[in-house]
Amino acid sequence: MNFTSPTPASRSSAPSGTAATKMPPPPRPSLRQRLGRRPFGLTFWAGTAILLFYLLAAFSALYVFHSSLNRVAVNPSWIPPEPFAPAIGPSSGHLFGILPGIGTDLFRALWQATPWDLTIVGGILAFDAVIGWLLGSLAGMNEGGTLDAVVSWIGDTLGAIPSFFLVIGIFAGLSALAPSEVSIPLFVLLFGVIIWPSTARLTRDRARLVARQPYVEATRACGGSRTRILFRHILPGSATSMLTQLPLDVSPIFFVLIIFPWFWDCASAGASLSSPVYLLPGLPPFYPLPSVYFPEWGNLLAIGVCYGLPISTGLVAGTVYWWMFLFPLAAILGLAFGISFVCDGLDRRLSMAHH
Repeated sequence: MNFTSPTPASRSSAPSGTAATKMPPPPRPSLRQRLGRRPFGLTFWAGTAILLFYLLAAFSALYVFHSSLNRVAVNPSWIPPEPFAPAIGPSSGHLFGILPGIGTDLFRALWQATPWDLTIVGGILAFDAVIGWLLGSLAGMNEGGTLDAVVSWIGDTLGAIPSFFLVIGIFAGLSALAPSEVSIPLFVLLFGVIIWPSTARLTRDRARLVARQPYVEATRACGGSRTRILFRHILPGSATSMLTQLPLDVSPIFFVLIIFPWFWDCASAGASLSSPVYLLPGLPPFYPLPSVYFPEWGNLLAIGVCYGLPISTGLVAGTVYWWMFLFPLAAILGLAFGISFVCDGLDRRLSMAHH
């Protein structure tokens, strides 16, 4: 038999095991597969549904009340002639009853206030999240540096004073110096600037831990830039701390919005059964709202507590009109729960991604 050796060409063309076989790249996982590996969870979708409901209410209010968004509709016949007079409760004609202090339908007033409150809360939390998250991440990434020292000092200084007391004091001072400048945009800016250090402190501690992880050290050793490390590792890794703090910052916002008119009207020395103080609700000069008829949940809740839960000499007097404070409180708590659920769902998903 005539055996011939293979030519060089045939040697090169012949496969030499699996090393010469070019495997196709694995297919990228679909969106459903990625969500299946790290699902958002029930709390996230529940919070999303709540926030979508509020957004729908806000956009519909902008459409319905576009020409009168800054003032609730007032009916003088609904304002009682004397304190603690009988009030109109929830019915088919008035779903949430009547708020007699300013003579308005409570359902209509709460609906009309939705875009304003979403703007106020959303604007403050946006300042809080962006500034606190970014500066806290940069401080933790540069542990021991100048920015780390400055952020730590600001956080420790402002953290020693409750944010709502600080806002009240600064806002009162600004109203005395420049009364015409006191407005809702200034309130949002001032509150956002005051509460971001709390977020920055938590984010800084988390960013310090992320900056020491082996994969961050490997990126740095391979020549990765500081910007790439920040946006690729530090910011995503420290987002959980920011998401944990955001829901906690909702309560100080509404505390300030509620306590201003409540203390001005209901906690004054003249608030008694023989005083018509409840018939003339007003606002202190250092309050961010332009008037007592401005649709805002905190203001409505304060007036609702005055009329619905009248207080005289420290004792509950008269009839408790529960709807006047229950529905404004439910609107505030619903928004707080929606934000908390969404942040909790995102926090769980990011935690799963980094483990």
